[in-house]
Amino acid sequence: MSLFFTFTIFRSAIFRVGLPIVVVASLCLYCDNILAIVSPHSELMQISPYIMLPLVIFLSQPFNQGNSGLLAVVMLLGYYLIQNHLTFPLIAEVDKLSSWLIIIGLQLSLFVIHLLPERRLLSKSGVNFLLLLTLQLIIGFIAIKAISAAEIDLLWRTYLKPIEALSSSPYLLLMFSVLLTVTSFFVVVFRNDSSDHIVFTNLLFSTLCLYSFNTPVIPELCFSLAATFMLVHIMTSSHELAFVDQLTELPGRRALEIELKHLSGLYTIAMVDIDHFKHFNDNYGHRTGDEVLRLVSLLMSKVSGRAKIYRYGGEEFTIVIKGKNANQSMQYLNKIRSTIENYDMVIRNHQQRPIIEPNFRLKISKPVDQPTVNITVSIGVADSQNLLSTEEVIKAADKALYRAKSSGRNRVTNLRFA
Repeated sequence: MSLFFTFTIFRSAIFRVGLPIVVVASLCLYCDNILAIVSPHSELMQISPYIMLPLVIFLSQPFNQGNSGLLAVVMLLGYYLIQNHLTFPLIAEVDKLSSWLIIIGLQLSLFVIHLLPERRLLSKSGVNFLLLLTLQLIIGFIAIKAISAAEIDLLWRTYLKPIEALSSSPYLLLMFSVLLTVTSFFVVVFRNDSSDHIVFTNLLFSTLCLYSFNTPVIPELCFSLAATFMLVHIMTSSHELAFVDQLTELPGRRALEIELKHLSGLYTIAMVDIDHFKHFNDNYGHRTGDEVLRLVSLLMSKVSGRAKIYRYGGEEFTIVIKGKNANQSMQYLNKIRSTIENYDMVIRNHQQRPIIEPNFRLKISKPVDQPTVNITVSIGVADSQNLLSTEEVIKAADKALYRAKSSGRNRVTNLRFA
């Protein structure tokens, strides 16, 4: 399996949301067994977040993953405050107020990162967030000094007293944390952005930490796991930027080059070119041109078959079919061609409607009073049967594509049988 398609598993929305939920569920269901494994290493577990979270902060800057860096800053600060200022059951009134402020501040700060654009850690938005975090700490310190012990005790007994049968943490704060986590989940569902996934993951682990705070090693384990997920997120996001075409969400030219280095045996390569693509850009604008590229990539991906599709560049795509020669691949390629030809594409008025995002589904219904056009593609095919290298196969496929274009377009051409 190629490097790109291995990373595709980690990039999927189901995996990014589902894996942390499975991990948290496993921690709850098998808590005793997990504690038996990690408890002998409690000292290592205690310092682990102090190693892993700064590592996330350090890597977030060069890899342009500023939101991950901000999450790590919040988690590191929260972990330090929890380790040094909170113990359950809380006796001192100051500790009670500190717990309330730390939990509220930690969860709100994590959630606010949903609202921030993905920039570098030390960008303007990142610095503003860090200043806001500092202001939050100052206000918390002033509140602790200003509110009397009697007022804190009244607040605690009236609103924040924990339900011991449920958790040692204050019930309302626990519900507040759950509410933010559930809201974050719906943000992920509706926006499906990679930075939203990692915010949700941190909220999920911080909520588990709050719920099981009085259980030994659980806080350390939760913060370490959150840091692990952030490190994986930085790696997969960086891989995505390098190997995935951001417009079509198909693997790009670099992914194809790596795939070609590992090709051997019998395989077919098809070069696909959108007919009259310049016409769409000139007559309907570059936004419509982008929508044409997205539509073609989506329609090709929906045609069943064991092929891998890549964005080669411009209006060209490359299809790699392993284990079949060019003649055996003709039926699949003609199905792609006919599927694209028969799709009625709506020409949208972008002054009234925004450009379609890549993760939107196709809408078959035709809006009222909006024109449609039909796109066609030309495909050139070659295989490895009589050619020694992938470069020769691609050159032969390019030659077949040129023949398809010069013969009238909207066809699949295999030079061997032309």
